[in-house]
Amino acid sequence: PPSPPAPTPAPPMHPALLFSLLLLGPRWVAQGIHFDLNARAQKCLGEEVEANDLVVAKYKSMDGRTLTVTVTDTAGQQLHSKTTSSGKYTLTAKRNGEHRTCFFNTEALPTTVEFEVKRGIGAKDYSDIAQKDSLKPLELELLRLEDIIKYIQEEFKRLEENESEQARINASTNSRVFWLSIFSMLCIVGVNAGQIYFLVQYVPTPTILIHHFSCCRMGYAFRCIFSSDIDILATLVGLQVFSR
Repeated sequence: PPSPPAPTPAPPMHPALLFSLLLLGPRWVAQGIHFDLNARAQKCLGEEVEANDLVVAKYKSMDGRTLTVTVTDTAGQQLHSKTTSSGKYTLTAKRNGEHRTCFFNTEALPTTVEFEVKRGIGAKDYSDIAQKDSLKPLELELLRLEDIIKYIQEEFKRLEENESEQARINASTNSRVFWLSIFSMLCIVGVNAGQIYFLVQYVPTPTILIHHFSCCRMGYAFRCIFSSDIDILATLVGLQVFSR
C-alpha cells in the first residue's frame, strides 16, 4: 500500500518576530527560584513591573512552615498579605516600578521557600480560556500568537516613549549646562573687574599702577585684565610698604 503523505511542516517564524520574542521573552516567561529562610527571619524579592501588567505568583514552604507573605508596590501600597504555608496571588500593576514580595518565617525552625512568578503573557492561563470558549488547539495557538504580537507592539511603543523622554532630558540638561557656563563666565569677569576697580582706588601714585600693568607692554593684555588674586595681593602688600 502507498505510504501516507508526510505532514506539511509548519511555516517558519519570521526572523523579526523571532528576534522580538527573544528580546522581550524574559519579561513574560515564568521565573522560579528556591531560597533558604532562617527562623524568625524575613527576605524580600523585587520585580520590575510595568503598569497594567498581569502578575501571577505561587509560593510554598517546602517544609510546611507557616509564612507571612506581603506584596507592596513602588508607592508602598500593600497589594497582598497572607499567612500560610503555601498560596498564590494575582494582581494587575497600577504603577511602574519595583514590586516587592516579602516572606517572613513565623516559626522557630528554618525552611526552604519555593517561589514562582509570571508576568504579562506568561501569566495568562490559555488552558482555562480554551475550556471556557471551547477553542480548538489551532484557534488557541492563533489567540496566543495574537496576544504575543499585541504585547510586542506595546513594548515597542513603550520603548519609543522612553527614548523620547530621554531625548527631552538630554536636551534640557545641555541647555542648563550652557547657561550655567555663561553665568560662570559673567561671574568671573565681574569679580576680576571688581578687583581691578578696588586696586585702582588703593593705588596712591600712578607709578605702581603702571608697574603692576607692565605686562600689557609685553603683549599680555589678557593676563593683565584677568590678573590672579595672588598678583593683586602682592601689589597691595607692596602698596602698604610703599606708603610707610
